[in-house]
Amino acid sequence: MREIINAILYVVHTGCRRAMIPHDFPPWHSVYYRFNKWRKDQTRFLIHQVLHQRLREHVGKEPEPTAAIIDSQSVKTSKLAETRGFDGNKKVNGRKRHVAADTPGFPLAVKVHDANLSDGRQAFDVLESLFFWFASIQVIRADAAYRGDLALRLSAAHQCRLEIAPTLKGQGFQVIPKRWIIERTFGWLQWSRRLRTDYEVYPDTAETMVYLASLKIILRRLA
Repeated sequence: MREIINAILYVVHTGCRRAMIPHDFPPWHSVYYRFNKWRKDQTRFLIHQVLHQRLREHVGKEPEPTAAIIDSQSVKTSKLAETRGFDGNKKVNGRKRHVAADTPGFPLAVKVHDANLSDGRQAFDVLESLFFWFASIQVIRADAAYRGDLALRLSAAHQCRLEIAPTLKGQGFQVIPKRWIIERTFGWLQWSRRLRTDYEVYPDTAETMVYLASLKIILRRLA
């Protein structure tokens, strides 16, 4: 089983096709069977959650987070993608990875959807998943794309407040406190070649790849 996990992480790290994993690993169809099973029954998330809690304790924080930062990243898809959309702002034809991360920068909830869908409208679905697993969240930090009725919905449904980062116009690039954390998270995810482009057919498979990329970083920090 450990070798199967190593094979799955190898695919995420190198970006190779599953059928091209080295012969040192178990047969690729056995690896794919286990990957697909964990994708469907949420095992991938449970593994990530347990190790994420251990990492938080390792860096001196409480196991359950109380704050999260949310943002999205538009990425191109391969021609195999079941659905895709065009992000007019980023000029990307593909999907968005919508991620809510804790203050150390590790993903708590991930949702992949077509790039043409607005951040504000998709955010509540991401946060519903977040609160299902992390009821301790008290504050969500976001940028101006999340203005609207999201703050009222969060307050009514989860007694959580939404903090919108100020917009700095005409001042050049500036690092906004707390908001830079999620940008660093997206940078970490790009270390995994499988995530440079969304090669997955289905969005939930793409979500699983994001969790696995995060898991790879967590395991390295805990080593």
